[in-house]
Amino acid sequence: MLFEVKYRRRNSKNKRMSAINHFSLRDAWDITVIAMLLGVLVYFSYYVRDDHIPTSAWPQIKEVKIDGNLNAEDRQELKNIVRARITRGFFHVPMNELEQRLAGLPWVYRAKVRRVWPDTLTIKIYAEVPMARWGNSGLMNTDGELFFPSSIESYNSLPMLFGEQIRAKNLARVFEDSMQQLEPLGLQLQGLFEDQRQSKHLILSNGLILTVGDGGVEKKIARFITAYEQYLSSHLLAVKKVDLRYTNGLAVEWKNPQLENSLESGLSL
Repeated sequence: MLFEVKYRRRNSKNKRMSAINHFSLRDAWDITVIAMLLGVLVYFSYYVRDDHIPTSAWPQIKEVKIDGNLNAEDRQELKNIVRARITRGFFHVPMNELEQRLAGLPWVYRAKVRRVWPDTLTIKIYAEVPMARWGNSGLMNTDGELFFPSSIESYNSLPMLFGEQIRAKNLARVFEDSMQQLEPLGLQLQGLFEDQRQSKHLILSNGLILTVGDGGVEKKIARFITAYEQYLSSHLLAVKKVDLRYTNGLAVEWKNPQLENSLESGLSL
């Protein structure tokens, strides 16, 4: 019995050693194959990166499709930008960089570029939609963002806003709110100017200027509306400027100073 026990122990040990040797050889083979594959991939990536494979081996862009309204000012520049970025083939088009570059064109609000296998590039253009002029050189889109095309002469009928560029969106919001307040009176707001002290001046289509200062614009316009309904509506053509920067009142500047005393005598708030 002792012999059998020893024999079994030795036999069990030999089986474990055989299994270990078998596992080690198989594992080593797998590792060797994986290492060889990784080496090939690394070598190929460096080979391609260093342009050992000519660009003609890659599918070339043969067609560029443009969808959306494109201003004539941007058309030729868009072609130049696209041509410079498709020469290396289908897979080498820098999509994000191309979209950003196209969005930098004066009349392009946003651009979306997509590859269509095997040889087509599609470009979706979202054009700028101007809602106001910004001084004498720029335009403001519907999001209150500024852009500066080479000419804005054809947009002279748009209202004009002006101030510090960093405050453009704030001024757009003030303009929109003020326009909605004045609209029920039949008064059209044509411009908004903010000076260096952030004092705002609203210009109506009839040339009347409302100076509202740097705060409480809504309340001040409401005060003007009260004065308009009580008295100013019938004398509006004689008014040059209304100063609303006072706490509880307003000051009226008349176009004809000789009428000032007689007209103001009927004004009560």
